[in-house]
Amino acid sequence: MPAMHATRLHDRPTSHLRRHRPSTQRIVRVTATAMLGSALAALTPGLSQAASYPVEEATIDSVMAAYRAGTTTAVEVTQAHLARIAAYDQQGPLINSLITVNPNAVQDAAALDAQLKQTGKPVGVLHGIPVIIKDNLDAVGMPMTSGFQGWKHYLPPSDATLVKKIRDAGGIIIAKASLSEFARGGGDNINSVVSGFARNPYNTAFATGGSSGGTGASLAASFGIVGIGTDTGGSVRMPAAHNALAGLRPTVGLVSRSGLVPLNSVRDTAGPMARSVADMATLLDVIAGFDPQDEATTRAKGHIARSYRAQLAPDALKGARLGVLSQIFTAKTADPRVIAHFQQTITELRAAGATVIEDFAIPELDRIPRPPQTAARFKDDLTRFIARHPGIPFPSVQAIADSKLLHPLHQAGFDAAAAARPVAEDPETIEGAANEQRYREAFTKAMDAAGIDAVVFPTWAQLPAINGDRNTQLTATPRPAPDAGPTALGSSLTFVGSSLQWPALSVPSGYLGEGLPVGLQILGRAWDEARIIRYAYAYEQSTHYRHAPASVPPLADSLASRFVGSWTLIGLDERSQDGRIRPSPRWPSTGQLIYGADGRLSVQIIKSARPTPASDSLARASGSELQGVVDGVSSYFGTWMLLPAERCVVHAQQGNFNPRQVGQHAKRYYSFDEAGQLSLETPPKADGSTSIIRWKRI
Repeated sequence: MPAMHATRLHDRPTSHLRRHRPSTQRIVRVTATAMLGSALAALTPGLSQAASYPVEEATIDSVMAAYRAGTTTAVEVTQAHLARIAAYDQQGPLINSLITVNPNAVQDAAALDAQLKQTGKPVGVLHGIPVIIKDNLDAVGMPMTSGFQGWKHYLPPSDATLVKKIRDAGGIIIAKASLSEFARGGGDNINSVVSGFARNPYNTAFATGGSSGGTGASLAASFGIVGIGTDTGGSVRMPAAHNALAGLRPTVGLVSRSGLVPLNSVRDTAGPMARSVADMATLLDVIAGFDPQDEATTRAKGHIARSYRAQLAPDALKGARLGVLSQIFTAKTADPRVIAHFQQTITELRAAGATVIEDFAIPELDRIPRPPQTAARFKDDLTRFIARHPGIPFPSVQAIADSKLLHPLHQAGFDAAAAARPVAEDPETIEGAANEQRYREAFTKAMDAAGIDAVVFPTWAQLPAINGDRNTQLTATPRPAPDAGPTALGSSLTFVGSSLQWPALSVPSGYLGEGLPVGLQILGRAWDEARIIRYAYAYEQSTHYRHAPASVPPLADSLASRFVGSWTLIGLDERSQDGRIRPSPRWPSTGQLIYGADGRLSVQIIKSARPTPASDSLARASGSELQGVVDGVSSYFGTWMLLPAERCVVHAQQGNFNPRQVGQHAKRYYSFDEAGQLSLETPPKADGSTSIIRWKRI
């Protein structure tokens, strides 16, 4: 890695770490960069073409459609993601979200292309889909560090069960993501000597959330299409909220933990993360299921849906009864901006058809001590994991504690674990298990009494913390005293699902502060994944909050980059069914089109002269870009995405001068001439004609 990149890793507000990190940081990052260089060296025919497929904000469906249509290959898609990783993870905005890039990713993709060409069928629902996995999961061919520098050269002999399922479904493990050491992360960020801070792509001064923040940031930056995090106390949901993703903590036992470094086996679970609920559900379809190596999965028998993805419906919130658990995010425990914003979320849920009960409460909740994650449980679980991994360095909790290779923030926790008594003799663990059962009984009783289908509340009580600052209360108020109230580090709203071991998810619900994403958390009863995923999908489809972060725009040589920018209208034509082209009745007009690098869209077209009633009627009948205009004006904003398999761009309208068109998803078939001018053609109308709108870049 060039020296300037190593320097940038240290030029952050981490003075309490600097003296511990330089030597190990440089070694690890050179290794990761070398592996990436090896992968990039295999790119054929090169990076300029590798980036031609627009992978920014790509979905499983869009990529699979392109494979079926023959308009791209798994090699091209993989190359495009590797190019983004090379450009943005350790350079440019320095997202710093990955520990290891798979040096065999391109070869894996080539094998999938060959199989598709030979058989005509994809391997599975993840055929050629680049997947990011958290680096506390075993994956053959890549080190498994769990964020601990003592394991940075350890190569596991087999895949974790869920990793094998991903590969069997055709998924390409493109990289392993950074995490707090041994997944001991929270509201601030990733604290690890191996990886250092990951940076939030929406504002790189801020945290990604822990401990799956590497997965979260890398997916937000389009380094992969879907990913895996792990959640013990909130480590899937929090980075999902901080990075505008959908992330699910499943019921414990729905997904195998075999090959996952444990933190608390009672609560641990892996979970899918994605930029859309549909992709999250598809990944869950792949990884859910029984595993004889994980006894907890026996509880899932009879509770696994045939398909979570197949049950998605945009109207799923109609008739749903949602209880707002406001007692856990009061003014004393939450940023007032989060509280105010959640009132808007409630309005949105109601607009989507839900009945929202705002005075729902769990009477016993404040009287039950919050069940802890104990040192005794961690010691017992990690000891059993190490026993199943012969040859792993520092092969005991005591050896890890004695190594002094831990991040300073985690040393005391390991010292306590090394000295802990067995689980069966530890009063704190025993009492915690009893209180977890009291939680389940209290929630079941209250939800049944109120007829509640699911519980809703913000994912996190504060906005993301500033990287390196473990004290600042992220509000407009000055830095508080240590006992002055909530901070980003002590404002967990994810403890509820973790204490219950029930399913909970986060779905994007907007942006606050300095453009920082926030999330809606939906909690269901045990094995209620299908229900809460349907609710999340309906909310997502009614709000469409997700947009790409501006810090990681399309690469200069990508297809998407050809669209990004401002355009001026230069022509409006009509194509008849027999192919003849004539000027549109709406010409001459003036107009401007803006495709933002963050996925935002703005369109405005104004008739040069006020239209006559006859010509206005003609435009409405034509179904053109100007259909439904008022006094010759077409003006809307929203988001855009490319469907290269169909050679079209989709305009999703979130606001329109004509309110009847709000919510419309309009396809425009694109082409570029030799001068780089853009033509957008509408789908055929009833009479077979189309409209062609021509633009020139400003």
